[in-house]
Order: sequence, then C-alpha cells, then structure tokens
Amino acid sequence: MKSPYATKAPSFQQTLDIFKGKWASRMPSDKGVDAGETPLFEDPRVDWAVDNLAKLGVELKSSTVLEIGPLEGGHTYRLIRSGAKTVTAVEAHPEAFLKCLAVKELLSIERVNFLYGDAAEFLRSIGHSYDIGFASGILYHLVNPVEFLELLCRRTRAVFIWTVYWDAGAALGGPGGAAGNAGAEERVHSGFHHTLHRHEYGSGFDYSQFWGGPSAYSNWMQKDEVLGALSHFGFSRQIFDLEANPNGPALRLVATRP
Repeated sequence: MKSPYATKAPSFQQTLDIFKGKWASRMPSDKGVDAGETPLFEDPRVDWAVDNLAKLGVELKSSTVLEIGPLEGGHTYRLIRSGAKTVTAVEAHPEAFLKCLAVKELLSIERVNFLYGDAAEFLRSIGHSYDIGFASGILYHLVNPVEFLELLCRRTRAVFIWTVYWDAGAALGGPGGAAGNAGAEERVHSGFHHTLHRHEYGSGFDYSQFWGGPSAYSNWMQKDEVLGALSHFGFSRQIFDLEANPNGPALRLVATRP
C-alpha cells in the first residue's frame, strides 16, 4: 500500500493535489497552479450581484453574507475581495467542505466561517439574520425549492440567486436530458401556488463526481414562479437577467423588501 504522507515541502499545488482530479474550479489565474476548469474564483456573476444589490440600496461592504453551497470557495473568495464584512458559508458535501478549508488557508481568506451541514436545517435552527443571502447554483438541485426560498427570505434582507429554470421549449437541454420529463406536480407552500418539474439525474448519477443536491432527483421551477415566490415572501423589489447555460436557461437575480 502506497504511503499517503507528503514527501515534499508544502506548496499550493501539493495541497490542491490532495483532491487531484476532483476539482471543479480553476484557481485564480495569478497562482499558476492546476485544479479544475470552471472559473468560479473569477466569476463575473459576483460583480453583477454586487452592482445590482447596490442599485437596491444594499452595499456589500457593510453587509454580512450568508452563502449557501460555496462548493470550493470561489464565490466566497470573490465576495471577500469585493469587500463583504463577513461571509458565513454553509456546505453540505463533505469533500467540498474540506476543499473550502484548504482554499481558505491557501488564499488567506479572512472574515469567513465555513460550516459543514444542511443549509435548510441551518436556516431553521438560527435565531439571527444576515444582510445578504447568496445562493448560486442551488435552487435547481433542491426537492423543495419554495420552502428553501421562504427560509432564506426569513433570515436575510436581500438575496442573490443564480439558477437554471424549467422552460417548456428547453426542457430537453438539462443534464441527462431529463429536465421536466419526469412529470410535473402542483404544489402549495405557505400559500404560494406553484408547479414543480421533476428532474432526474439519470443513470450516470455518482456522488463521487457530483456536488449538486443530496437526492437522485430535484424539482425545477419556472422563471416567473421563482420571481413570484420571492415576492410572496416579501422580496418584491427585484432586478434580474436571463442567460444561456449548457444545462438549460438560467436566471440571475437580486431581490429585497420594499
């Protein structure tokens, strides 16, 4: 059996190689190291969120941020570099959580607290609030997305959300081509009527290479119902954009109370 112990002096690359072949994110371009391919540490969606929250009167530099699903800390890093007062980042995937801790040390990220656990249960359990809720790539991996939006709205005064949404004309474009093909269900949650479109991850579903949701399926929402749910829970001041995405049409938005 090969020894797991390091035999070289500490280095950025050697630390990343603890998870060699398992990184989704590309590290900041000035670091000169190899990891994943997705540029989350240089993601312009964070800049878009900061700029548009400011249009709604919410300044990142004076705000506490609750980040849901930091994955490998890329957006966390961007939020801190953009001036967030503090970031509390809740990650449910154990390997992703450990990657966040490694990145925190490697990039000397300050004013951040990474927590391991389920975000919905965290939102249920706390008695305090945050200025901004930041949830990128989360909503379309959930079984009960409207419940999550309600919980998030209860514990924040503004939100940024990026999500893929269900659209009849693009239903075959999701991962595995299964988005919306597994049936739709009418639901009512806290008085909000909506339709959930079941998305099956398919036969290729493998937790060892998957950092989405905890279930083998999720429920996608329509764009107007994502916006409608936020309004229903009090976040009726909204700015949003639509964008193309390999997994289906995507929505980025900021919202706050009047």
